[in-house]
Amino acid sequence: MIEKMKKLTFLVYHKDYDEFLHRLQDIGVMHVEGGALSDTQNTAVATDMAELRRIDTILSRIEDELPKDKKAKAANQQTAAIAPDDVLEKMAAIEADFQTLDALAERREQLQADVEALTPWGDFDPAYVSQQMQAAGCRMYFFTTSTKVFRKEIEPNYAVEAVSEAKGTTHFVAILPATAEGEAPLRQLQTAAKEVTLPDAALAKRRTELEEAKDAHAATVARLQALAAESGTALEEYRRELQSRMDFDTVRTTTETAADDHLCVLRGWVPAAKEADIQKAFADSSAWFEISDPQPGDDVPVCLKNNRFFRLFEMITELYMLPKYNELDLTPFFAPFYILFFGLCLGDSGYGLFIVLAVLAAKFFVKDMGKGMSAAMNLLLTMGISAFFCGLLSGAFFGFNLYDLGVPFFNKIGNVVALENSQMFNLSLILGFIQIIFGMCLKAYNQTIQFGFRYSLATIGWMLVILSLAATLFLPDYAAIAQWFTYAGLLFAFCYNSPDRYRKNPVTGMLINVGSGLWDAYNTATGMLGDMLSYVRLFALGLSGGILATVFDSLATGLAPDNAILGPIVVVLIFCIGHALNMFMNVLGAFVHPMRLTFVEFFKNAGYEGGGTAYNPFK
Repeated sequence: MIEKMKKLTFLVYHKDYDEFLHRLQDIGVMHVEGGALSDTQNTAVATDMAELRRIDTILSRIEDELPKDKKAKAANQQTAAIAPDDVLEKMAAIEADFQTLDALAERREQLQADVEALTPWGDFDPAYVSQQMQAAGCRMYFFTTSTKVFRKEIEPNYAVEAVSEAKGTTHFVAILPATAEGEAPLRQLQTAAKEVTLPDAALAKRRTELEEAKDAHAATVARLQALAAESGTALEEYRRELQSRMDFDTVRTTTETAADDHLCVLRGWVPAAKEADIQKAFADSSAWFEISDPQPGDDVPVCLKNNRFFRLFEMITELYMLPKYNELDLTPFFAPFYILFFGLCLGDSGYGLFIVLAVLAAKFFVKDMGKGMSAAMNLLLTMGISAFFCGLLSGAFFGFNLYDLGVPFFNKIGNVVALENSQMFNLSLILGFIQIIFGMCLKAYNQTIQFGFRYSLATIGWMLVILSLAATLFLPDYAAIAQWFTYAGLLFAFCYNSPDRYRKNPVTGMLINVGSGLWDAYNTATGMLGDMLSYVRLFALGLSGGILATVFDSLATGLAPDNAILGPIVVVLIFCIGHALNMFMNVLGAFVHPMRLTFVEFFKNAGYEGGGTAYNPFK
């Protein structure tokens, strides 16, 4: 559901405005309606914004790149407060170390490439070799080619020497005169083999430099860890302080003024449940304020307020967009369908059980899981439970069929819940029909609370037509009664799809509504068919995942050698790798495709518009 909001308007004397804003920020419940920043005002907050981006970059790199150290984290939590100037010094020191780390990483990469390039040629001093060749009037060239080409075409015909051979490739050198006499054989060798340019350093020297770079890198990482442990809490606090200051400056510089700039006008929104906090906080204030209800056309911020279970699915709603303030929050209505659809798409009890155990293990071993990650884990746990029970419909368990094992307990379950493929196909269509009709019911209710009951009559009419046709098809004994509901539904759908048209001219309004009803009939018929067929993916994804799981089981047993030791190892490897790949693809599909059914089919039939502004209190 969407939390009720109240409109809040303040008039404050300009000399008291800063103190007023600080008090409002301390309360932290008002969503401020801010205007656009002008160029001058942008300059006023640009420094804070740049500093905020700077500290965000630092904190992000600390989180992503530094090894996690529990001792350092404990020390961080016990660190005393650091003065602002010291925080800036720590930031500069951390940035300098990160620059050093980047340079060392680039240096290590180059040195590693040099070592790999020099290794096949052995350890020699390029300067000494070049000097000796020059004294003898020669030059040394380095080539690589296939061993077969080297032995048949190059070694018998040129003054060359093989240095090393590996994986069918020969590394060799050619010593040729430095005069024009050596040009012809050089061109021939360049055609037959690949010439290599080596780094201008000895292999031993490059290895030494590489080890030094690794040691310097490790020392820099250790120093950064110590800095992060010492100042991490202070950096987080400084970031919050900076964000608060920037929000304050933004609100202050975009405030409207009145009475020759003597009064400041601030408008915003506050949850109805927090109205008493505002009344109490400003009862003794010189500021004048008014609390009123939202009016049509107001851009009211949206704050979703669901129970603990449905709150898990708000992240899915936010992936699409928030509802408008006067709309229904569809989160509690699509959540049960989403749970069921995920289980049907995954369709394997073994995979569901694995997800449940993996999530429980993660929650047990990871104690400091963040709020967002904890919510995601709880959502995944719910999905795993759904997959486990939905997998019992087909009996799939890591590609095996539980009902073919001959176990009496499984056979009893199978006798109650097992479904054939044709029944699973029909179940997908039935679930799609139910969700579409349910969406239309929500659309009618939403139209009623937004505009009035008569604006929902067309939607109710199409519902009656669809349900009556379904009853005629599947309940022929009630066909006569269903016909009357069909006629009533067509009357509503063709005559009341736009009640406002009757105000200007009843006759013209009727003709336009009938024409509009014909167009709606075409869209409803084709749209209903396409929407229903979209739900076949619930059956298809579960079936394809089960087939792949069976294939991996067959591969594991079929490719295993007839060896008492090696055979079981091969079976376990193929089984684990195959099912890991299959589970990854199926879990991804089981998340995405129910989301598509929710966003496209359900939201469309529920008349969901979205586009609401998120509630963001000034605090």
